[in-house]
Amino acid sequence: MNVAWLRASLYPGLRRLERWQRFQHQGLTPLGRFVLGLGFAAAIFGIDPRLNQLYQLFTLALSLLLFAGLAAVVDGRWRRGQVSASRELPRTASVGTPLDYRVRLHCRGRRTWRAWFLTERLPDPTPTRAQFRDSRQGADAGDAWFDRLMGYPRWRRLLAANRAVRVGEPQAVDHLSVNQLTQVRLRLTPLRRGYLRLPGLWLTRPDPLGLVQVRVRVPREQSLLVLPRRYPAPRLSLPGRRQYQPGGWTLAGAVGDSQEFIGLREYRPGDSPRLIHWPSWARSGSPQVKEFQDEFFTRHALVLDTFAASVSLNAGDARDASDATFEAAVSVAASLCDRIGDEDSLLDLLFVGAETYCFTGGRGLGGVGQFLEILACAQPAAAGSVAQLEQALRGRIGQLSALVLVLLAFDAPRRKLVRTLARAGLPLRILVISTRDAPALNAGWSGPPAQPIHPERIGEGLAQVVE
Repeated sequence: MNVAWLRASLYPGLRRLERWQRFQHQGLTPLGRFVLGLGFAAAIFGIDPRLNQLYQLFTLALSLLLFAGLAAVVDGRWRRGQVSASRELPRTASVGTPLDYRVRLHCRGRRTWRAWFLTERLPDPTPTRAQFRDSRQGADAGDAWFDRLMGYPRWRRLLAANRAVRVGEPQAVDHLSVNQLTQVRLRLTPLRRGYLRLPGLWLTRPDPLGLVQVRVRVPREQSLLVLPRRYPAPRLSLPGRRQYQPGGWTLAGAVGDSQEFIGLREYRPGDSPRLIHWPSWARSGSPQVKEFQDEFFTRHALVLDTFAASVSLNAGDARDASDATFEAAVSVAASLCDRIGDEDSLLDLLFVGAETYCFTGGRGLGGVGQFLEILACAQPAAAGSVAQLEQALRGRIGQLSALVLVLLAFDAPRRKLVRTLARAGLPLRILVISTRDAPALNAGWSGPPAQPIHPERIGEGLAQVVE
């Protein structure tokens, strides 16, 4: 209880410290940081004016910074609202892949702007109070007891984990002419998947003394969907026979397995109006419908394990380790979504979140892009167990030809799931996000072997997947 109270009391101070550090980095020039440091040194060593005159240096440094800061604030407020901007962003980006894009600036002021710099205004990465109070988030087993108590190293790790994007150097804007468009190229690198919100841009330049940055906020909020990181993977030619798809004649036609026409019969209540053969109805005077042969085709499933909380609780690990394992599983699934089966088969992407989600892709039904957008927004299940995943798969076993399981662990509940699927006669490919090697992972297991994929060496693990 005392530790929780201490964390709650430290949070406001750490938040103010982060704002101060951000001001030093973004609001001051290198010369301004030097003057600030000089002023602090003079204040410390000149605390007794009877011993030296360093207090005069402190007064000078403080006066320069205050004057430069006041001039920067007045200049920034006077220029606010005189520039509008628009970005030419693609609809999606990928984690870790630099993205170059153009920004169009339009000056509506009365004077030409000269010698400014343009950069993105990034989302605030400051941890929330709930994040900081949860001791598992950002924890590291190597922290000393004092660091764990005060929480500053963990605060720095949470800041790094919350940063969703890294931007390049500010780009120079030599001239912003009145009522003319100016194009500037910027670069950013997404660090996390999901929707990236860009709140706006900054136009900056040093004040006349060169100590403080004059910053003009250019509001322009836009969002960008960041897709998971992908790695090269071999094509998985899974065994398995074609399965009957009940009521799936339109689905079969979408993948090239159009139904064979058998003949005509009289209309029965419940028949789809789309099956009515209108010429025969006109000739006979009674409704006639077309009858087709039932269709069989190949349908695989890519199953993503989302129950990261159970792994963390069982292993006693920090939540960061659980999050890293889940992110690795999403990357594995994203890398395999176009490497399973052939172009004439269907693929179901299945996972459990707030409810059970199953998305089907294949020729004519969407492809890799659709799966990647879905995986970009996938989140760990907040509650529940692997039994929900087993229940969701039971109702689909009769339609599937083979399964690829991407699991977060290979513990007893997940082994039970694999055993149930194996008893149904389905060919399985089991990939487990784990730091252990294959013999240790499969110890005491007599079912289909599981292949480990190290969360920090995903590319190497996928390259070793047997085709």
